[in-house]
Amino acid sequence: MKRFAIQRNDGFTLIEVILIIVVASIMAVMMFTYSNTSFTKGSWSLTQAKKTYAQQKVMENILADYNLSYKSNIVGLQTKIGNTASQQDPPAGYGPYTLVDNYFIAFNNGAETAANSTDKNILKVTIQNDHGETLSMLFTNIAQ
Repeated sequence: MKRFAIQRNDGFTLIEVILIIVVASIMAVMMFTYSNTSFTKGSWSLTQAKKTYAQQKVMENILADYNLSYKSNIVGLQTKIGNTASQQDPPAGYGPYTLVDNYFIAFNNGAETAANSTDKNILKVTIQNDHGETLSMLFTNIAQ
């Protein structure tokens, strides 16, 4: 009687193992390049949102001050806000900001121009944060 040995394939061949390692490494490289920006810049959007919120808070503080004290005296508001390109913090009491524009304007034929010395009815205020985002607001004299 002849006995036949039953061949059993209990494992992987060397070629199959190498092929699995190569495919897994290619997939790992693809996933790393896809998610690398998420890992490295994940906190940037949160930081940007905080700075944008702080900038909006400063403009809200300026608007609240205008509504309380400067509706009929925007020249006083212009003086309190400060000079262009100056860093403000406690002096004006609004919070940290960089002032870009703080001047009176007039509209001629739909175009914005600098106002002359007698026409001080519209004040343009533009502030900027560290990310270069700007926020502008126009204030007008309101007779009481």
